Amino acid sequence: EYIQIYVGGSTNNNASSSPDDDYNNFLRRESLAPGAAAAGLHKTIWSSKLSITLLRDAGCTNAGDALRDLDRRNVIKSDPFILIQGDVVTNVDITGVLKEHAERRKKDSAAIMTVLLQEVGGWGLDGDGDDFDKEEKDGTRENDWKQTCQNRNHQLPPLRASTDDLLLAFDTTHQNRILLWDSHPQHSRTAIPCSFFRENSSSITLTRNYLDVGLDICSPDVLARFSDEFDYRHLREQFVANSVVEEEIGLQSRIFGHFLKRGEYAGRVGDMRRYHRVSMDLLRRWCYPLVPDNYNWNHAVGENHYKELSCSGSTSSGFDGVSYVVERHLVYRDVGKGHNRSHVGRSTRLMGPLLLGPNGSIGENCLVKR
Repeated sequence: EYIQIYVGGSTNNNASSSPDDDYNNFLRRESLAPGAAAAGLHKTIWSSKLSITLLRDAGCTNAGDALRDLDRRNVIKSDPFILIQGDVVTNVDITGVLKEHAERRKKDSAAIMTVLLQEVGGWGLDGDGDDFDKEEKDGTRENDWKQTCQNRNHQLPPLRASTDDLLLAFDTTHQNRILLWDSHPQHSRTAIPCSFFRENSSSITLTRNYLDVGLDICSPDVLARFSDEFDYRHLREQFVANSVVEEEIGLQSRIFGHFLKRGEYAGRVGDMRRYHRVSMDLLRRWCYPLVPDNYNWNHAVGENHYKELSCSGSTSSGFDGVSYVVERHLVYRDVGKGHNRSHVGRSTRLMGPLLLGPNGSIGENCLVKR
């Protein structure tokens, strides 16, 4: 088992450390493979079964360049392989998706990709929509609803980016094959090839309720397609959008959608708004088992309390023996041994979700809440 982490060129010219240093510190590098530095490969061994390799290309500025470089290096050996964006937070078990993709691939060599999608709701409007069904005091009638919409504040689902307005079309009778991928919010109209309606007129579903979670199951043909189409820069806006509308049977690359089930969570932290939302979701335990109290350098000795392990180095947060427990009202506290542990006064009340890390101290007679 192996993971390839691809790092492109940095856009931060004022960074005090190089991207290589940042990523290697995050991965807690334990060994460097002989000769790997010269080849741009930094290998980390987390366990006897999992090898993590960092691939660096300062000239790579987009997803298309990265996938073409992966194809050139010939480092992807598995079929299928998992392609995940760097800002994804998820607890999805993809074992079943891998099996479905592999079975579909055996029957149809053109089925090269499966995209994971989560239902989060489409764009909405503040206020009561029933206003459009009756005459208002100023005489505005139903046919004037568009201007009324423009005067309202649009509601954006918490996990969506402000530029995300994804319109999808599925063939629901053929394993949710994607027939349209339009992610341009400035478009006021879209088009679906007429041949798709002739073949699937009774089973095409149009929807704007799904979020692209940035997690795909791919065959190596995806890399080959990018090498052939040297002008493709974007995975979604160009490759996926163009592939799904191809009408010529011999040239089609079929892409399918897989919908996350209840209890499965996926979010992306591409901006501060979504970073805040995903952080709150983690503290609310919606992404279990990805919760703070499950990531400690310790062994469990009770349901919610832990015993510190002796470690020669520090944890990833920079403190020895950091150990979180979850308490009432979704309050997470560091209770690790040592002078870095958090302290809360006996008369103080904490109302979460919130996390009190090492060196945190709150005195007596306080109320802390969101």
